Order: sequence, then C-alpha cells, then structure tokens
Amino acid sequence: MLLNTFLRHSAAFLFLLLAFWQTRAQYPDITVSSERKPLAGVLEEVTRNYGVKFAYDANSFHDIETRFSFEGIALEEFLRFLEKEYAVSSSLIDGTWVLVIQETRDSEPPVFAPPEPQLTRLSGFVRDKETGEDLEYCNVACEPNKGGMTNELGFFTFTLPHTDSVRLLVSYLGYRTMDTIVSPQNTVMIFLEPSEIMLKPVRVVHTEREVLQASPLPEKIAFNPLKSSAVPRISNDDLGNALLLIPGVNFLQGASPGLSIRGGAPTDNLVLFDGIPVLETSHLLGNMSVLNAKFVQQAFVSRGGFDAGYGGRVSGLIELTGKSGKNNRPYLDVSANLLNSNVLANIPVTNKFSITAAWRRSFIDSWQNYLYYRLIENVSSTDENPVTSTIIPSVKYQDVNTKISFHPSAKMEFNLNLLYGKDRQSRDFELIQTNDYYRNERMKSGSLGMSLNWKWQVNDEWFHSFSAGFSSWEKDMVDETGELEEITEVIENPGKGQGKGKGLAKTRERTYSRQTHDIDNGFNHIEEYRAAWKTALKSGNFTHEAGVGLTYNSYAYDFFASRLKDTLQIDSIASSANQYLLNAFVQQNIDVTDQIRFRWGLRSSFDISRRKTFWQPRGGLEFLPVRGVKVYFLSGIYYQFLTGIRRFDSEGHFSPVWYLPDDKGRGTVSGTHYILGGKFEKDGWFIDLEAYLKNAEGKVNLFAEEVSSGEKISVTYNPHESRERNKGIDLFVQKKHFLFNHMLSYSIATAEEQTSGFFGNNWYPGYNDRTHRLKLTEMIRWKNWTLTGSWQVASGLPVVQYTRDSTTDEFARSDPFAQLDLALIKTFTGNFYSFSGGVSMLNVFDRKNIVEVNYLRFSSDAGSMTVRSDISALGFTPVFFINAKF
Repeated sequence: MLLNTFLRHSAAFLFLLLAFWQTRAQYPDITVSSERKPLAGVLEEVTRNYGVKFAYDANSFHDIETRFSFEGIALEEFLRFLEKEYAVSSSLIDGTWVLVIQETRDSEPPVFAPPEPQLTRLSGFVRDKETGEDLEYCNVACEPNKGGMTNELGFFTFTLPHTDSVRLLVSYLGYRTMDTIVSPQNTVMIFLEPSEIMLKPVRVVHTEREVLQASPLPEKIAFNPLKSSAVPRISNDDLGNALLLIPGVNFLQGASPGLSIRGGAPTDNLVLFDGIPVLETSHLLGNMSVLNAKFVQQAFVSRGGFDAGYGGRVSGLIELTGKSGKNNRPYLDVSANLLNSNVLANIPVTNKFSITAAWRRSFIDSWQNYLYYRLIENVSSTDENPVTSTIIPSVKYQDVNTKISFHPSAKMEFNLNLLYGKDRQSRDFELIQTNDYYRNERMKSGSLGMSLNWKWQVNDEWFHSFSAGFSSWEKDMVDETGELEEITEVIENPGKGQGKGKGLAKTRERTYSRQTHDIDNGFNHIEEYRAAWKTALKSGNFTHEAGVGLTYNSYAYDFFASRLKDTLQIDSIASSANQYLLNAFVQQNIDVTDQIRFRWGLRSSFDISRRKTFWQPRGGLEFLPVRGVKVYFLSGIYYQFLTGIRRFDSEGHFSPVWYLPDDKGRGTVSGTHYILGGKFEKDGWFIDLEAYLKNAEGKVNLFAEEVSSGEKISVTYNPHESRERNKGIDLFVQKKHFLFNHMLSYSIATAEEQTSGFFGNNWYPGYNDRTHRLKLTEMIRWKNWTLTGSWQVASGLPVVQYTRDSTTDEFARSDPFAQLDLALIKTFTGNFYSFSGGVSMLNVFDRKNIVEVNYLRFSSDAGSMTVRSDISALGFTPVFFINAKF
C-alpha cells in the first residue's frame, strides 16, 4: 500500500518536473535590442529568432517606439519590462503569449521621451597628392551642415549621425576641391591635387579660389604661395610683397621696413616660420622681404583677434609652414631674376625621412644692371628738398631655409628647421647748397633661427605638439656726415712752342673730398627663445585646449657718437636687459549648435624677475546662418615685451631699435582688439569684410635732449611713453570664374599716436597712416599664359617731425600714391619638368610715389642742420625672371 502510494507520488513529481523542464526549454533566454524600433518589429524578431508565439494588435504595437538592449534575459522578465515601461500586459494561452495595451486613467497612449540618436565618428588625414605633405586648416564639410578643419598634422575628426557612408567636400587654397563618398568605419586618407601640376597641358575649368581663401578659423586668411609669382613685384620669389593683396597689410620701406598690419609697426607682429620667431622681415632697404616664397608650403595671416595659444605681440600673426618634401622622389627648383638667384632642393632619404633646403643670394652687388641704377634713384630732389641719393656698390643679401622631416607614423612627425639671413648695404645722401654736405649710412645685419617641432595625434580625440624655437638678430650701423670740399688742381705740362706764354699748357681738375664731422655708431643685438607644449582634446561639441611654455628675451644696444668738433653734441647709450616669462593658456571651442560656435580663452604671462602676472582674456563668437556665410565677433587683450621702438635725435631723425622693459616695467606694451566681421564663400565668390578697433599703450621711444656743461653740449636720451589707436574697415572681394580671377582690396582707416611731452600731448597721424587704400587686381589664365594687372591708389603719408616746438597744426601729407603694375608669365610643361619665364612691369605710368618721409641730419664745422628726405618707390621698371622645376 505504501509502495503504491510512493509510486503514485513519485510519478506525479516526475511529471511535474518534466513539464517544468519542457517549459524552460520552450522559452530560452533571449538577446534583443532596439533603437527607435516599433514594438511590433521587436516582437517579430523574437518570434523569428526564438520561436516564441505572440498575439497582439499589429497597428497599435507598430505605433510604440522602443529603445532598450538586453542580453541573455528570461522571456518572463522581458515581458515584465514591457508591462512596466510600455503598459503592455501579457498572458499565456495555449502556448501563445497574448499581449494587450493596458488602459490608462486618461485613456491616452503613453508618452515616451524621444531616444537619443546614435552617433558615429569620422576621422582622417588630408595631404598633398604630389608630395604627401600635411595640409593644415583645410575645410572638411559634409551634409547636412557638418564639418571641421584639419590640425597641424592634417588630421580631422568630428561626430555625425550614424550612417554607412558620408559625402565629404574637402577644399584648400591652391588645390582642386574633392567631392567624394567615404565610409566612417575606417580612418580616411584624402589626397588633394594641386591646381598646377607638371602634366601635359589640358583644359581645366574649375572655381577654386586660387590666391586667397578664408580659413575655418574666422581671424585667419590663407594665402597661396604658389600663386605669388603671378603678382607683379620686384622679385618673383618674394612672399612679403605678395601679401599686400590682403587689405590691412602693408610693406614698409625706408628706416623701419617690414610687414605692417593695420597701422602697427612691423616689430609688433608675431611671424612664425615653422616655429622660428622671425624678428626682421626685410631685405634690400625694405624693397623685398626675407620670406622666400619658394620654400613656403602654407601661409596664414591673422590681422588681429588671434586666440590664446599665441602671445608676445600686440598687432598681427603670420604663420608660415615650410616645405617638408614627403614625396618619394627628389625635386629641384631653380630660378633667377635681376636681383638674385634661388635654388630649392628636396631629397627623400627614405619614405619617412626627407631633407628640403633653399638658398637665395643676391648678385646685384656684382652685376650692376639697370635695376640696380633704378634702385639708387629713389630719393627725390627738388628746390625745396635738394637731396640726392646713391647706393655704394655693397648691397648684398642672402637667406637659407632648411627643413629635416621625420615621420615615424601617420600620426607623428618631427622636424628640425633652420633660418639664416644676412644683409649688407650702404647709402649716400648729398645736400647741394652754397656749402655742400654729405651723409653716408652703412649697415650690416645678420639673423639665425632654429626650431624643433614634434606633433602627435594620440587618437581621434587627442592631439599634442611641442615646439622649441630660437632666433637671434643683430645690426651694426655707422652713420657718417660732414662737408664736401671742392679741390681744384692745376697741372702744368711742358710745351713745345717758343716765346712768352708758349711752351706751357695748364689743365684744371675739379674733385671733392669729404671732411667728416660727425660719426654715429650703433649696435643692436637681440635673442628670443620660445618653448611651448600644447594639447587639444575633442569631446563631443567641445574642443579643450591648454598649453604651457617658457620665453626668454635679451637685448643689447650700444650707441656712441664721435664728434670731431667741440661745438657738436656728444651722446651715447649703453643698455642691455633680459627677461624670463612663464606662459600658460586654456581655451575652449564650443559648437553650441550647427550654426553657433563660441570660443573663450585665457592666457597668462608671468615675469619671473618682476614677479608679476599679465592676464590676457580672449574670446570669439561665430554665427553661420546658411552654408557659405559666417558672421563673427572677436576680442582680446595682448601683451608685448620685446618691442621695436625709435631713437630720435634732437633734429627729429629716427633710427629703429629693439628694446626690453626696464626694472619698473616701463616699455611693456598692452593692446586690445575688437573685430566685427563677416565672410561669404560660394560659387567662386569670396567676400571678407571686417571692422576693427585696435589700441596699444606702453611703448616708449627714446628722445634726445641737449644738456649744456660749460662749452660742451651733451645729449641724454629720455624714454617717452606713447599710445596708439587704429580703427577702420577692410574689404576683400574675389570672384573666380573660367579664365578670370577678379580681386578688390580696400581699406579705410586711421592710425594715430600720442606721445607724452610732444605736440601738446595731442593725437597726431601715425607713421603709417594712409586713410584710403584701394587695390584692383585682375588675373587671367589662358592655356599656359598668366596675365596680371594691379592698380593701387592710396592717400599720402603724414609728414611728422618730432621736435619739442612742433605742433599738430604743422602736419602735412605727401602726394597721393597711384601705381599700375603688370605681369606676364608663360609656362612650358613636360612629363618630368616645368619651365616658366615672365616679366613684371612696375609703375607703368612712371609716377613719383612717396613711401617714406624722414628727416636727415647733416653736420659741418659750424654745427648741424636737418633736411626732409622723401623716399619714393621705383619708377617705371621692367623686371624679368626665369624658373625651372624638375
């Protein structure tokens, strides 16, 4: 009996146990995920993968969007989740799960928060197709209204909605725009083809901007060095004069030569050539720059408002990247004009290691061609201004650029750079009056710069860079002045005649000797060391940047005047200083929306010796209402410590001098920038419009003051602080279509200064104040011919003499500037070579255009006097060049 009972109970238990295991086997754990899928589709997927049967209202369940992800979850637990989150009840009837939407109190279907869209990241590199060089600040855009720019390694990255393919539009100045489809699954490699490559002639019609283009950063404008040879100027390989196409940029000649940006002095600009701070930017008395266009791969100009990553200057920023030659074959570029020869060579040692070098040297000191004689005639001579000028045949200049590049991987780069320059020049001035005077100015200068750069793209989001740069410059000047004394020598020769007065012939030879009365000796030596580490991390709509660095500046200035007459002034200066600065910055770039971008940054410079911190906040706001249109506002505070100032003698003649603040900080320059601008780029159009206000204060100039001590008259130099304010509007319009490239550059501006103790402490016109500047340029390309015409008009320069008794009522201006220049180039191309030649016709109408007004001091035994001297641009001058590339 007990056995039968046990067997019955055991059989029932086994039956229940088997039923349980059959149920578990029928509904295994499931894995399911959904991103905005309808619930009906999810249930169909579960049925298809696991054989679970469901019954439900297909239309109602199709309207329920779901978002979840489960792995190895029990079916019952999944159904409980549906009941909790989506109000769907379930019951098992005859092996089928019946699902019903529960009624809510309001009889309304549940409202669910929209799920976040799934994103993907697109990353890649942009490089030159011919050389493999990285292209910095390229525009990388995709639909809809998404994009970014490349960094120093040519790398770009940004997020976009998940997709299997993306249409990319990649553009950069001087290269053909690429429109392509890529997959975001892998790192993209984009190779842009230069607009001009050495291929057999073909007819190409495109709308790329060939000369100037906006950078993705609002404050920067990109310039194409390859097109610089087509711009009419004195030397085809001079980049500095070609940059004058940008409104607000001017190249000064005379005593303070170099690139000036929006009224500022050339020494107020930060010029970085592969991390080397370029301290002086002029050759040949300011007629050309030290920037060799043949060696420059990329050029960017910021006329103000640059971000917190840069410091040490208060005016503008010019960034130049030299050619690294990452191609797999060597190449050679040789050119010559009437001034100098230029050789550029690249040697790829391996596929990761290359050497590129350029050497430019003048031969005008050995070959005195007609251009040489045109250069020595650029000082005007009138009845009111009877000064003539010649140049002693010792004008000589040269510069060397070298870049050694090593690329261990696509995401890392090292390069070692060298920049060397040397100048020697002399100029004579003669003053023809009742007594004749002369003045001779001799100058020797040299510069040396080196830098080591390291760039590393750690991953798609993180970038590091380190740059250590050094630059030294020195100038030795001797100014000599005195009288020209006429000497008439009578030479008697025996004659053959007879009688009185016969047999004796006399000749007279008239010569001039120089009696020196006054010699000024000046020596200026400066050094600047810069080391900086920067990092950038991209996270979603944020790009975080930070960096630290060290700057060391030193200067020495020695001046001594040798006076050969006791009644003349005696003066001298012996000054030197050095400074250590610790720099740090933080910055954020925020993509608030696809149309709004915001940038804020803070830079600090800590003067170690004075234990004082200089805070420099920077900011910017961009608005992109539609594609191709950008409106922006930029502002910032800037400090400069190593500055270029002027030493004025008692007659108002000045000489440029580099200077560092004294122990009390006098000489530290602070500047503020406010810029409101807009850019438009579409269908071959490029329009850039900016209104700006730029102020600076704290710069000191050294003014001579006479001190009598008995019969001796000595001179002391006292620093006088000055202020500057520059404001104006710059407009650039470019239209490229078919054969033609039309360009218009216009500036309306005022540049004013105020110097304590002079002109009644009133504001007066700055040294480079031209109210209006208009430049129209037309470039026509037909087959292998390029014709360029440039017409420039500008207001006259102010005439300012810095003397104690001068008033603002005495200011005048030189005549307006007007000049037409033409250039014609012909190019021959083959499979492995390119040959071109051309001519620039400068100042076609042979106008006398004043480019500098200065005051010269002439000395004699009776004392000294001051005469105004007007330096003019070249008259009508044809200039030829030839170029060969292999």
